[in-house]
Amino acid sequence: NLQPMIPSTAGALSSERSKTQFDIPSMHTFIVDSEMRRMTSKIEKVLDAEPEIFNMRNIYFMSRQEKMDHAMKIGLRLIQLMHQGVLTAEEIPIADMILDLNGPFGLHRAMFIPTLQNQATEEQRRVFLEPALRYEILGCYAQTEIGHGSNVQGLETTCTFIPETDEFDVHTPSVSACKWWIGSLGVTATHAMVMAQLIVAGKNLGPHPVVVPIRSTEDHRPLPGVTVGDLGPKFGFNAMDNGFLMLNHVRVPRLNLMQRYITVSRQGEVSRPANIDPKVTYGTMVYVRAQIIRTMSQTLARATTIAIRYTSVRRQFAGKSDKPLAPSLESPVLDYGMVQHRLIPLLAQNYAMFATSQAFLQHYEQCMHELNNGNYASLKELHATACALKRWTSDVAVRGIDTCRHVCGGHGFSQFSGLNEFFGNAYPNIIWEGDNYVLSQQTAQFLINQVRALRKDVRVEDNQTTRYLRKHLVSGHLPQRPTAWGAAIGSLAADATAQLDLLSFRAAAMAAELTDKIDTNGRSWNRSLVSMQRLSDAHSDYIVAAYFRAHIATLPGTSPLLPILNKLATLLFLYVLSQNSSDLFRLPSAAAFTGAQVSRVEELLAAVIEEVREQAVPLVDAFGMSDSRLNSALGRSDGKVYDNYLLWAMQDPLN
Repeated sequence: NLQPMIPSTAGALSSERSKTQFDIPSMHTFIVDSEMRRMTSKIEKVLDAEPEIFNMRNIYFMSRQEKMDHAMKIGLRLIQLMHQGVLTAEEIPIADMILDLNGPFGLHRAMFIPTLQNQATEEQRRVFLEPALRYEILGCYAQTEIGHGSNVQGLETTCTFIPETDEFDVHTPSVSACKWWIGSLGVTATHAMVMAQLIVAGKNLGPHPVVVPIRSTEDHRPLPGVTVGDLGPKFGFNAMDNGFLMLNHVRVPRLNLMQRYITVSRQGEVSRPANIDPKVTYGTMVYVRAQIIRTMSQTLARATTIAIRYTSVRRQFAGKSDKPLAPSLESPVLDYGMVQHRLIPLLAQNYAMFATSQAFLQHYEQCMHELNNGNYASLKELHATACALKRWTSDVAVRGIDTCRHVCGGHGFSQFSGLNEFFGNAYPNIIWEGDNYVLSQQTAQFLINQVRALRKDVRVEDNQTTRYLRKHLVSGHLPQRPTAWGAAIGSLAADATAQLDLLSFRAAAMAAELTDKIDTNGRSWNRSLVSMQRLSDAHSDYIVAAYFRAHIATLPGTSPLLPILNKLATLLFLYVLSQNSSDLFRLPSAAAFTGAQVSRVEELLAAVIEEVREQAVPLVDAFGMSDSRLNSALGRSDGKVYDNYLLWAMQDPLN
């Protein structure tokens, strides 16, 4: 007998969709790559067919042990489906992403198997890779130590060749050498790919991977000399058994050292293949970072879908917005400028992220093809850009999810929002596979080295990075541009080529400026670290914008998708300028912006945000996030927010 809401939340969402100015399925096809679309459609049908296993509805009521138990059952069933030919090995990680349940076999697939594929010899592939692919052994990647994370060269665990027995002695000599944070290690793994200092004939050859059996494949008990366990509950990601590992002089055969790029003979002679760049081992890290870039686009899409749908149906205050529906009717929260300013730029970043993930994956595959043919020229730039984009995408996504939680107000604090468990699971992406602040140094160092080479007239490889540096730097030094951009900021906002020109000039100018401070003024590396963060982000801002514009350019000039996509790209550009106005003031004098021009940028940004807001719901609908994947009372596709929110609360076991 409850009175109906007028207007209803479902009606409000329907009203938002009635404004759509483009074909949503066509936009979905454009922005999400075909392989992801194919896999997602197939996998969701498989998951929906077995709700007794894959339903995540009750995940918010579970304890950590219950979540791990649930994840084990799901992981097992996915492997069974793979063995039955229902799913492929490539589709299982996508199933994990859809379920947002990072289970205990994740690192076996993401790190253990790729390391074997990239660094094992043919014999080692038969011994380790083949049973790993059949899940007869379960692996993890044990690099981080409790006292050493980003400083891989400082790892303490040792792997010492014992010529008398033709074995390696793997040892953790101290508490700080204890392997820590290792996913899939806590209760699951039977084998660990241990990164340890390789010592042969008393000489330390640096960190190398070695396979160490840690649990019996018969009864799963820890093997002699092995101390292993789960490291306890975390801020999120609690279905994963991150673990610790200590090895007390554990002996393994010489075969267990990955020897595709380094060989230790029976006599203890060390050799490396000719014409092999030692950095080729970066391939696994770049691969994982490429997957993070891809995953972050999907991750942020889930959050923006929930937040934009909810804020478009949530009403607060009458007569306060610029476009009140009626004098007595409360306005949608999304009509308020502060909410728009926080959400709509995220939507533009999200679209750019989808385009970037596709382009960078293609770049990675091309470089790997060249590497396999003995051409290592593209490796350094690939690694530097991977570091930059991993930092950019994970920063934007994780901070974006948090913003989405905030704009949902008090209800964003509820697990039923779908944003809190999700935020905890996504958060590690800014830390793992390279802490984001440390990764920026890799990118900055590469840019500085390219500037130095240009100044010495040394040949540099032709790639996306060196092309913009050569374009803007005269003999490696800052140019004094004859005219300033933005005499009419409106014309700049309408010119895609000029936008990319400005973003690349900003990055080139910052790279040259930092190189001057280090090489000419004697600034120390430590005092340069803050500048390196800004330089890495400036580089990423250009790369992301360039990838986005290139993706848009693949559409025919008559495409009905172009108007809104061009607005999103312009919004992204203006947002970068508004958030980094200090960089604009510091550009070389003829190119530096004035205060009035920056104010004009802010005015244009606000105007474009208001225009894109009208298409916000159709734009998130184009991400194609199913209700089961969102697992949210607030972000439901039918808009029936409060009804389902109340019913979900009633299902709480406490009640």
